[in-house]
Amino acid sequence: MRDVTEELRAAKTIVMSLHRQPDGDSIGSTAAIAMALRRLGKQVTLVTPDAVPRVYDVIPLYGEFQTWDAMADRRFDLVALFDCADERRTGAPKELHAYAPRVLDVDHHATNTRFGDVVFVDPQAAASAEIAARVIDQLGVTIDREIALALYIGLETDTGGFRYSATTPDSHRLAARLLDAGLEPGEISQEIYERQNVSGLRLLGAALQSLRVREDLSLAYVLLSLEDFARAGASAADAETLNIVEYARRIEGIEVGALLREEEPGQVKLSLRSKGGVDVARLAVAIGGGGHPRAAGATIQGSMQQAEGTLLSLLRP
Repeated sequence: MRDVTEELRAAKTIVMSLHRQPDGDSIGSTAAIAMALRRLGKQVTLVTPDAVPRVYDVIPLYGEFQTWDAMADRRFDLVALFDCADERRTGAPKELHAYAPRVLDVDHHATNTRFGDVVFVDPQAAASAEIAARVIDQLGVTIDREIALALYIGLETDTGGFRYSATTPDSHRLAARLLDAGLEPGEISQEIYERQNVSGLRLLGAALQSLRVREDLSLAYVLLSLEDFARAGASAADAETLNIVEYARRIEGIEVGALLREEEPGQVKLSLRSKGGVDVARLAVAIGGGGHPRAAGATIQGSMQQAEGTLLSLLRP
């Protein structure tokens, strides 16, 4: 951890990127670190490869995220990434060292590829927000209400509202500390979970209509094509916000839930969730992906039918 804070202290100009299809933990931990660094006088630029879901607009700095294209030929002292397990997930058009001589990789995914010059990975942390809070403490920055809000959203969303098995006593201790900074958990939950647009609900309907159950594999999965998104008028951010894959995982008697989502013609994103009996990170790694034992994903090249075949082959004995 000391190497992380030393790297951040040494840099004057820093670019921080979210991962592809950014979630609450990616956005929250990145925004929290950015605010802390600015309080130390650092120049921090925020980048995202994909649209930031609107439900996270309550996180400070939400409106500051730019695209990698806006970076063009800009150079920084440091590229810093929190909650990104693989350099490819940054969506950067060039390798990261083209933007800075040093790359910092801080994460909680056990499948992290250790792509940075300085790497800190803690798979025991329930969310990267937990690690970010420790970094901010070591930087000597006070966690005020704004930083606490970003961290809390990262922590609360990546633990599934403190329901997932990765949640630890440390998770709850951090949550209590962040609430002491003046947060109202009910208001935050309402902002994150109770602002659903009509197009998102139509997309959920299409997903549930596609539900397929394979009791022999203890698998349930849903499929979303580009046509489904077009008919619903929905975006990838809607799918992320709805956490559609969880609907498949919740089915009684099913161990693994999956979502196959067509990202573009010939490319399908696979999301996997487990109740604990199957290590889905191991399955994802086998096809070039990664994640956690109970939550993982990968990108599959091919048609939806081919992606479905790949998914079934992963679960067959």
